Amino acid sequence: MTFQKLVLGDQPIETEKQKRKILLGVYLILMYLGIDAFFFIVNLFNSQGTPVTLLIGTIVSFICLILIKQRWVDTALFLHLARSNFFAFYFSTIDVDPYQTGVYLYFIPCALGPLAVFGYHERWKGISFALISFTLFVISIFEPSKFSPQEPHFYFITNFLVVLTVGLLILLFFDRMVIESENKVIQKNDELLKTNMELDRFVYSASHDLRAPLSSILGLVQIYHFTADENKRKEIVDYIQTRALKLDDFIREILDYARNTRIEVMHTTVDLHEVVRGVLDNLRFIKGFEKIRTNIECPSNGEVKTEPERLKVILTNLLSNAIKYQDPGKNEPFIKVTIEKENSWYSVIVQDNGIGIKPNHQPKVFDMFYRANDSVEGSGLGLYIVKETVERLHGRIEMTSEFGQGTTFKVSLPIVD
Repeated sequence: MTFQKLVLGDQPIETEKQKRKILLGVYLILMYLGIDAFFFIVNLFNSQGTPVTLLIGTIVSFICLILIKQRWVDTALFLHLARSNFFAFYFSTIDVDPYQTGVYLYFIPCALGPLAVFGYHERWKGISFALISFTLFVISIFEPSKFSPQEPHFYFITNFLVVLTVGLLILLFFDRMVIESENKVIQKNDELLKTNMELDRFVYSASHDLRAPLSSILGLVQIYHFTADENKRKEIVDYIQTRALKLDDFIREILDYARNTRIEVMHTTVDLHEVVRGVLDNLRFIKGFEKIRTNIECPSNGEVKTEPERLKVILTNLLSNAIKYQDPGKNEPFIKVTIEKENSWYSVIVQDNGIGIKPNHQPKVFDMFYRANDSVEGSGLGLYIVKETVERLHGRIEMTSEFGQGTTFKVSLPIVD
């Protein structure tokens, strides 16, 4: 059984910060147990010693360890710190010559220990105990008649305060550095975990989505060789083209995802109306585009400084979805793109009257490879790429949808100065 297992037990610990506090608290208590044991043995050979007092301190320390085991951590630490301050004060008061024995030095660990245990996040608890320790030190040592610059007593107390303050500042400084480093490591670990999970899903789903159209194309090629009818051959070629275009779309999405994660953001001034119109022109060959009425509403000055390539990726995915998921039962399908500018932000709102998204699917539409509708072919990467790209540009995306009525996406992005 490891030391940590012995101390922490089987109960789960919520955070690493709590685990750190528990372990440091236990180490501090064990150090005092060692000190008590040493002086208990020494005082057995000293007729003026007080071994009973040290025995009481040992019992209190064991009680503190039991409380920590039961997860009464703060209670245990407060009890131990009160005990250590009391003993330092008691022995400094009863000692005939504390300057010679150096018993007052125990006020230093009494003051610095809490700051180490509670850490930077709970520094006010540590600082409060440090003030209590210093106050008790002054009460036990202070002699008003000798407190002047001509007396060593003045420099003794002053230097103790200076050393204590420097120690507190050093502990705060290093603990803050440790916390910042820990936070960076935790952030990196979270990002790595997310990347590994996405990579696993990506490899599995991508291999399937790449093989499916390739298998279809290979099968159609075989059928083509055994077909003599020219009309049938033309149909087969059309099917091959459709499969190839699907494969091309999927590869394009993979490239968009790779570019978003790898390529640095490069800002330039663009006309938002022209960007939207250019994306729509590139999508005009999608099946069903000719049935849709498109409308772009843009302010007279639609120029902003932004990242044009990533903006095109966002618009391409949102607009192609609006085309693919149009409602064939509606007489006048439409896509409306509204551009708004406010202060240092601009928004692109893509609204359609398509088939909409069922409520149970809406929370998951931005997940990798999630498909909310199986009636239309797709990889399930589009909206995931949109979300990742928007976040890369430090923006936000909102979605509202009513099944059978349509869907609206609002992308808000910062305007770069």
